Amino acid sequence: MKTKNFFIKMLSLVIALVIVASVAPLSAFAADQDEALADGHALVLTSEHLSVTRRRTIQMTASVTNVETQPKITWSSSDERIATVDENGKVRGIEPGRAIIFATAVVDGETLSGEFAITVVKRNSFLKNFLEKRQVLSYKYSYVDDYYYTNDKAAWQHNFGFGKVYDFFSPYILLEYDYIRIFFTYDDKDWMLQMWKGQYGMVFYGGEIGIYNRPHSDKGVSFWTMFACPEEEDWLKMEMTLWHQKLDGRWNREFTRDYDYYWWCTGFKNGHLRQEEPADELRLTGRITFKDDEMAKLVADGFAECGFKSGISKDGLGLDEIYVDGSDIYFCWQNISEAESTMAIKVGAGFLAALPLLPLLPIILPFVGAFSMLISLVNLIL
Repeated sequence: MKTKNFFIKMLSLVIALVIVASVAPLSAFAADQDEALADGHALVLTSEHLSVTRRRTIQMTASVTNVETQPKITWSSSDERIATVDENGKVRGIEPGRAIIFATAVVDGETLSGEFAITVVKRNSFLKNFLEKRQVLSYKYSYVDDYYYTNDKAAWQHNFGFGKVYDFFSPYILLEYDYIRIFFTYDDKDWMLQMWKGQYGMVFYGGEIGIYNRPHSDKGVSFWTMFACPEEEDWLKMEMTLWHQKLDGRWNREFTRDYDYYWWCTGFKNGHLRQEEPADELRLTGRITFKDDEMAKLVADGFAECGFKSGISKDGLGLDEIYVDGSDIYFCWQNISEAESTMAIKVGAGFLAALPLLPLLPIILPFVGAFSMLISLVNLIL
């Protein structure tokens, strides 16, 4: 028992040090609205929180750009059964749900308006609140669909690359996922497209899509070959939806990452899969838009080499099928995997196997789901 307590205390200390070293303040969240013209007016809503706990309050602020004196602001809620707002912008959570907070003001005879979406939750959460104000290893939390994701537009992991070696070590740090890799050469660069889905740590499951490249080389891809995270001009537009099969056989949509430019598109949900190897109770669907038809064809050939079949339409894809539409590839991935089954170390039992590799964790974690491991340990200790 003393040995166990000592181990837990040491883990707590390591986690605390990682968090202190990793967090960075975030600017206040702003409402999704058009930027104000330099010589015009706009009503801007801000809040330090995206959510409010039931029976608690948060303060929202509103200001008009390009005025010498701020006008009177009028506040309202789209659904006062969910959340109310007083004349000073203080929002109170009533019942769990989602409400839009509106603000209006009149400037020079013009009525300006703005809005801000607020989610009311049943209970306070240290982790969710922490991620609203801080970034832990560049991970954030979304109250829409209740999942965690990487802020890949500003992730410090972009300074590093990815290679086969990280997937080799992943089972030792409690990551049990399926993956596929597609290698191709385009525009005098070697590229790797990789997709993952499975168990990340002890309390998270999810999926990822990553695109990486390097200057073209005649040498083949080895165990130690590293691909760089691409510069912004090589990011690709993509969207991704994770589906989870329930015990009654229904497929439940867990979250959707919106169609946007990414080099690393991710999402992680609280929960534990019934089986980690293979993760065939998870399904990943989506679309990737490549730079042109030539690039899309190269990737489509790579999908075929992995075992994917061609679907008859983008809306009627079967399991492990793709559909090519010009520079777009639509996919439905479930059963195909290149993961080495002999390397699988089941969640829980993997803790003992992880001990000899603790000195490598600072190097490995950023590339293969650092946040999920960190949060798993935090949940155990808290």
